Amino acid sequence: MRMNWMMPSNWKLRYKIELDQYKSSYNRGDKLDAWKFLERAHLIGQYYPIPHTGTHFRMLLFALREGDLKEIFGQLLRLSFGWLGSWLNRIPVGNTGGANVPVFQPMPIPEDLLDLLSKADQTSKGLSGLNRNT
Repeated sequence: MRMNWMMPSNWKLRYKIELDQYKSSYNRGDKLDAWKFLERAHLIGQYYPIPHTGTHFRMLLFALREGDLKEIFGQLLRLSFGWLGSWLNRIPVGNTGGANVPVFQPMPIPEDLLDLLSKADQTSKGLSGLNRNT
């Protein structure tokens, strides 16, 4: 079984860019854009336990600031178990990480992230992750 620990440098860079965009959007009051960038950071970070957990923690903080009870409870659930899926390379590829989508629902990867996430198993209908031969 492939366990994922170290995020490649090009992934780290893109993950950081998405988080920087999140912070900028949130600071200027554009909460819809801010959430979109958190979702994109989740798409990148979900393959690795620490970034995955970090994204869900940020989503929880966002939900707390907004007083969104559904999102708060959804993020608490995801914080409890999401890291384990990343560690075991068993995640719902493309899932945006919010409580508005089912926890185990794979989703299409946005066009502009396909190059970066080309090693993601997009053929599975369930939990998958990075292709084993990568």
